[in-house]
Amino acid sequence: MTTENEDEQVLGAVSTALVALDELGDLATFRMPYPPAVQRTMDRLTLHCLRRDARPPSSVPGLIRWGYDRPLGLWPLVLPPDVYPEHGLLLDELSGAPTALCHEIALQAETANPFLEVSRQVKAMAALADEHDRAPEYRTLREVLADHLVLTNDGFNDVRFFASIRVLDDHLTAWYVPIGPGYEVDGEIHACAGCGGPLLPAGEDWWCEREECAIDGIVTPGARWDRDAQVLVQGDRRHRQFVAGPGRAAQRFGAELAASGVEVEHWPVSGPGDLRVTTPAGRIRSAQLVDWHSPALLGRAIAASVAGHSADSMHWVVARYRTDADPAYLRIAREHATTAMIFSEAGFTDLLHDEAGAHA
Repeated sequence: MTTENEDEQVLGAVSTALVALDELGDLATFRMPYPPAVQRTMDRLTLHCLRRDARPPSSVPGLIRWGYDRPLGLWPLVLPPDVYPEHGLLLDELSGAPTALCHEIALQAETANPFLEVSRQVKAMAALADEHDRAPEYRTLREVLADHLVLTNDGFNDVRFFASIRVLDDHLTAWYVPIGPGYEVDGEIHACAGCGGPLLPAGEDWWCEREECAIDGIVTPGARWDRDAQVLVQGDRRHRQFVAGPGRAAQRFGAELAASGVEVEHWPVSGPGDLRVTTPAGRIRSAQLVDWHSPALLGRAIAASVAGHSADSMHWVVARYRTDADPAYLRIAREHATTAMIFSEAGFTDLLHDEAGAHA
């Protein structure tokens, strides 16, 4: 667990409880009995509020209301202001789904090494590919995961046939699960035109779990399927947020680097990172694409990863839209990571070009 004080621990427990409730179904319509861990969190928050002479939420539905109508700055918690945005919400106001920030807080509350935790399944897949000398099939499977967040059953079978991933076929099957009923609107399921991920109805509008789409203003329906199409969604929300989303960024950024003349290997089966880049001087640099709402929580996660590997050789490259939207993003992330090896996409590209110029 990476949180530092009692108030952060309470917030972590609340975030974890909200994520757990969301995984059970629509938070707005869920009924008792609540999971024991959720009830324990309610008891813990109630006790904490009473100690602070604050009125606690009266029930789990009350806690859910706090999630979408009470910014963190109004919770009876003393939180580091440079880590937790005072206007941040744990639940989206319109869709009721946990926000990206909520998932980041929950992940850090549950594990000491967030990046290790979210990468276990892909690392197992890479190890199997390495053992059987199937690096091309592994890269193909990662491309499938980057390109297809949602598939119909027929589409899944087509991908499975044409991808020809052989020994990794069981892993592909494990990634896709039936989509939940909360995504259905008038008998149809809609994908986001921006990222291809599942859209949730949000009042008269739509909500995409990828913040990039909201920032770019492209949260609109793209593909749509009838409920009888047996729609499958890739993994759970945590996987899509921390693995599939950055994987899409890695696919795009790696292609841009390759087009500029840099030698790039996408998703190497051995060694760290999403991209292995070879400079003109022959130096190999490993890059991990990252996409977090909170630069401070990202910094903490990177610090935990660096400490776990007893090395600081990874180049952490932040998805472009994050640094474009917040000029202070890199500074904040570096302060909390205690490493300078965090780059914007442009910064990492400049690093490679500077090395190429020095070698010329």
